[in-house]
Amino acid sequence: MLTQIDKAQTLAERFGGWREGEFAPTGVPVSRIAEEHGTPFYLYHGEMISERVRRVRAALGGDVEVTYSVKANPNLAVCQLIAREQLTGAEVASSGELVVVRAAGFAPEDIVFAGPAKTDEELRMAVEEGIFAVNVESLNEIDRLASIAEKEERKIGVGLRINPAAQLMGSQMRMGGTVGQFGLDEADLPEAVRRTLSYPDQLVLRGIHIYTATQVFDADALLEHCRNIFEIALQTADLASKPLEMVDFGGGFGVPYFEKMEEFDLERFGEGFQQLLASYRSDPRLDGCRFVFELGRYLVADAGVYVTRVVDVKEMKGKTFVTTDGGMNHHLTATGNMGQVFRKAYPILNLSRAGAGTGEEGVAVAGPCCTPLDMFGTNIPLEDPRPGDLLGVFYSGAYGYSASNLGFLSHPTPAEVLLWQGEARLLRPVGKPEDVLRDQEPLPAPERESGVLG
Repeated sequence: MLTQIDKAQTLAERFGGWREGEFAPTGVPVSRIAEEHGTPFYLYHGEMISERVRRVRAALGGDVEVTYSVKANPNLAVCQLIAREQLTGAEVASSGELVVVRAAGFAPEDIVFAGPAKTDEELRMAVEEGIFAVNVESLNEIDRLASIAEKEERKIGVGLRINPAAQLMGSQMRMGGTVGQFGLDEADLPEAVRRTLSYPDQLVLRGIHIYTATQVFDADALLEHCRNIFEIALQTADLASKPLEMVDFGGGFGVPYFEKMEEFDLERFGEGFQQLLASYRSDPRLDGCRFVFELGRYLVADAGVYVTRVVDVKEMKGKTFVTTDGGMNHHLTATGNMGQVFRKAYPILNLSRAGAGTGEEGVAVAGPCCTPLDMFGTNIPLEDPRPGDLLGVFYSGAYGYSASNLGFLSHPTPAEVLLWQGEARLLRPVGKPEDVLRDQEPLPAPERESGVLG
């Protein structure tokens, strides 16, 4: 079983390995990137993203579409890379993400809008853009969407997000099969179909959307879950008395951030799903149906590394503490502060010296924020860390920049850099201290009161 160091070294090699003792992804020394663009920064590998998308498509088969879940990484260039891949759409969860994917080149007919608490303005924007489907999460949302479509004098596709009665086991986080804010209860499916069909001039029933878990590693459990989704789809088609146009299976393929986590067996799952699809494909209730997997983390996580500079190294009661110029304010998930029950370290390497991640003595790596929560790990093997060294936090391509509390303590925001075709391209610069005042309106100057100085 791979250790955290093994995982980090493997990813470092996939990025392009080392040159003269320094991490040099695609042949570009990391110190040069830091010198040109400043630290901290997120570094994304464009070819790794494209390769992962193609590998997923190949595993799932030509009859299946892959939809990018933009929440994982909404950077425009990242979205553009994925939009250029065939049979690839986008799943958005806000009007802001819808703006990004349209700018990235995703066609409206390949976009679905999911997520709870969609505002009227967001629903109106989806109608105006003419996207393929709004995946509704309540009966009330069906009525609201129909009302907006009527005012806009346009039709809009509807996907029914169903919270199934059966739980998906073998996942790290469950978002369905339990009582929660996501989706319509499976028992409400007949009414949801009836309600949607009651607005024939405003709504078009596309199909169903079921996303019940993330960080799934058990391929067999996920296949059984997909079988259940097929059965719910057929039930929906019977209720609607017409074939479905879409079955969205969600996604949630696991990324093995931590020790004792093995890679999700994509090929095993793909082979099993193709067999499962073949057994349902000829059913007339699915004639012409689009079969969709929405994936975010799995497509981009391993193609990103967060690079931060060591500011200080000190000993305290026999423990080595390394402090860096970026932390939980820039990478909330890597510090275990985004809902993780157990705080575990992501794979981390000293990028300034090859082999400087094999030390037996574990050190604590902490960021610049004034809270004990700002800790990348307390027992990380970093050999002889020194001020000025660059540390790399791997598996940082998903839920990094946009998932962090960037305004905390008003530190400058990190840069984002893309490795693409052998070059390091700046996507977003490091923030400046004065940026904290941007878009803030100061109070007017106080009026002077006349009086006699006493």
